[in-house]
Amino acid sequence: MPWTSLIVYVDDEVDNPARLTEACALAKAHGARLIGVSGCAPETPVADAYGAGILLGEVIAAQQARNEAMLKTARQRFVAAVDTAQVAGEWRGDIGDPTGLTLRHMRAADAVLVGRDAGGASAWRAPHPADLAMRSGRPVVVLPPDPIRSMVDAPALLAWTDTRESRLAAQAALPLLKRAAGVRVVEMCHPEDTDGAGLRTQDVVRWLAGHGVAAEPDVRVHDDRMHGLRLIDCAEEMQAGLIVAGAWGHARMRQWIFGGVTQTLLTETPVAVMLAH
Repeated sequence: MPWTSLIVYVDDEVDNPARLTEACALAKAHGARLIGVSGCAPETPVADAYGAGILLGEVIAAQQARNEAMLKTARQRFVAAVDTAQVAGEWRGDIGDPTGLTLRHMRAADAVLVGRDAGGASAWRAPHPADLAMRSGRPVVVLPPDPIRSMVDAPALLAWTDTRESRLAAQAALPLLKRAAGVRVVEMCHPEDTDGAGLRTQDVVRWLAGHGVAAEPDVRVHDDRMHGLRLIDCAEEMQAGLIVAGAWGHARMRQWIFGGVTQTLLTETPVAVMLAH
């Protein structure tokens, strides 16, 4: 199924211009409508209940004015980007939790593009990409602050494990993989399982071929390096602009905690990562 509408999250982080440029290029390549989403959650003011409580109303009013100004600026940046790229655009900005707001609007899109959660971004201003991947039911494309190459028409790496999440990710990524300048299906395996990994990756390659995607299998034996870093090295080796992977995790104290490979891809990859869960 082709992508007909995409969401890009717009904020005031330093990586936002590159994200908007990539989102516009992706929308143009797929003939898709681009929806700009932005949110500002009201921050909880810290006040002395005995001495400064009288100023609480003024603090809240100032925050409201600041948030409205930030949303107005974000809208202006989005409109300028889609006008320059000549793609169809639609704006959806509101006061509210950025993650919750993005999740609500994802009913209107095939995928969402967000910035990497580098730890410095305010939770009041930017959504958490891991949370989006786990809860949205849509593929989430996470862009690093300064991608070393565009995902549009570049080679793509499909990180394979024989799991539900990998199958969902491969299915969701078909519109991207069909346009890729080459696809490699990579599975990391134990030395005694190379034959099995070869059969699995060959099956995936044949399945992709049935959908018009030319791909090649690539089986790599585990070594002492972290699996996520080895995938990143493989992506760089093939000059990939995109890594596709299944996201996995478990609930703990109402927060999604990711496994090592997913966490590494989220925080270390110098190119776009598409996650599905």
